[in-house]
Amino acid sequence: MAAGALEGSVALVTGGANGLGRAIVAALADSGAKVGVLDLAPCPLDRPDVLSVVGDVAADGAVDGALAALEERWGPASILVNDAADYPTAGLLEMEPAAWRHVFDVNVTGLFLACRAFVQRYVDAGLTSGRIVSISTGSARSPRPRGAAYASSKAAVETISATLAMELGPLGITSNVVAPGYIDVRGASEANPDRASDELRASLTASIPTGRAGLPADIANAVRFLCLPESDHVNAAVLAVDGGSGAGRFRMPGELTTSGPSAPPTTGSSALPHSAGDPVGAGA
Repeated sequence: MAAGALEGSVALVTGGANGLGRAIVAALADSGAKVGVLDLAPCPLDRPDVLSVVGDVAADGAVDGALAALEERWGPASILVNDAADYPTAGLLEMEPAAWRHVFDVNVTGLFLACRAFVQRYVDAGLTSGRIVSISTGSARSPRPRGAAYASSKAAVETISATLAMELGPLGITSNVVAPGYIDVRGASEANPDRASDELRASLTASIPTGRAGLPADIANAVRFLCLPESDHVNAAVLAVDGGSGAGRFRMPGELTTSGPSAPPTTGSSALPHSAGDPVGAGA
């Protein structure tokens, strides 16, 4: 992909200090965009085309403040990537109401506030072409036990994104979703390390038809594509980046080590845990 494909663009990435978000920031900047990062922690990428703003996406005025800082330095933003997320793992009786509300404050209300501030400044600046890309998860459509808060909040993200695609299309803004599968974030995130055991990681990888876990770069490349001029007619899409794991059950129980074209055909359901974008190993 051409290094200058996004030359002249200004982007804001929420939750861009670690994991998938950091990879997205680097990918956009490497393609020529000037990138702002809004996160609770400073972004460790030390480069002149990245501006780090510390703040909480769910706080009133935080996103608008970050957009204002970007606009002062480089001009109005035409790209918004919603990556900031909270993802506790807890069952119904374990989940405290305050923790549940916090997930929705960050994942849903934070996204709403970010989109609202972004679109208002976009309109005020008289821009005619823009992109909103929101990070979801395969768990939004194929949930797992003890993940109700995260999965349902991301289902809301997908619904909001589709609604915005219809509302904002006439303004020249497309709104799309990238839904990661299992992502190996080892080495990519100090704040949210990959907590999967080697055994769990192996079983998760065995359920992926391509035979490997996803990498932060896989998600970053998908986001970058949706920000390019060439993606102008892609709108209201949910792009699954999961190696095919969301297509169905790739393994019968006990077939964890069989892979490749020689694997026997399988039918029925698998006992493998489904971890499409959930907290185990995922960075969003």
